[in-house]
Amino acid sequence: MSKDINELTKQIQVIVDEFQGEVGIIVREGTKNIFSKNEEKIFQSASIIKLFILEALLEKIENNSFSYNQRVLLKNEDKVAGFGALKLLDENINLTIKDLATLMITLSDNTATNMLIDLIGIEYIQEFIKRKGYLETRLERKMFDYIAREKGLDNYTSARDSFRVLKNLSKNYIALDILKNQLCNSKIPLYFFRKIEVAHKTGDLINIEHDVGTLFFKNTSVDLIILAEGQNKDAVLLNNYLGEAIYNFYKEQ
Repeated sequence: MSKDINELTKQIQVIVDEFQGEVGIIVREGTKNIFSKNEEKIFQSASIIKLFILEALLEKIENNSFSYNQRVLLKNEDKVAGFGALKLLDENINLTIKDLATLMITLSDNTATNMLIDLIGIEYIQEFIKRKGYLETRLERKMFDYIAREKGLDNYTSARDSFRVLKNLSKNYIALDILKNQLCNSKIPLYFFRKIEVAHKTGDLINIEHDVGTLFFKNTSVDLIILAEGQNKDAVLLNNYLGEAIYNFYKEQ
């Protein structure tokens, strides 16, 4: 006998109600909306903005402006702080565009991200975001651009836009494979890591803990979009508990 989806909805509501912070959440199985809250609420995007950069890159590749195998040299002036491995490596490494995209998503590499922003063009990405109808999403600065941040510029998104970009990227097999090889797995998939496939991207700042992903079960898939603003420890637990609730409900189905 199939489980009652209303029980899952109630469980999600309890988890969300216990979180002392702001959330934007979407839980959807196919076209069936299971739970949503504050879909259009705007949050600092943190590294979720990298999904939109990836989609803009894919458009450039589809238009033959770039190719996955095109090479880009790493320079010391490209290196920025935060997540990633490129900042630790010697300069003049010859990376492919696919390498940069993979590092941007799987390790949330900020240096790789900025190199892609420079390659694509920040104005192109900004125009792409508007043209695609991402109403709550803005890319106003590169990663670790302190000067832009001091001017009040930042990057923003919503659960609704995050859901849409995830679904668009999932139509591209290379992008989907990159998302499935995510190496930052301390949020949604923590309690069921390696038991099922999860294609996702995390983002975090002080008092920001996001995770945007699709969980792949035997007979279905579930999209789980979590944008959370609050105490980091509590926001991580919110991600953990929601991921666990979804997994436990669908794992036998």
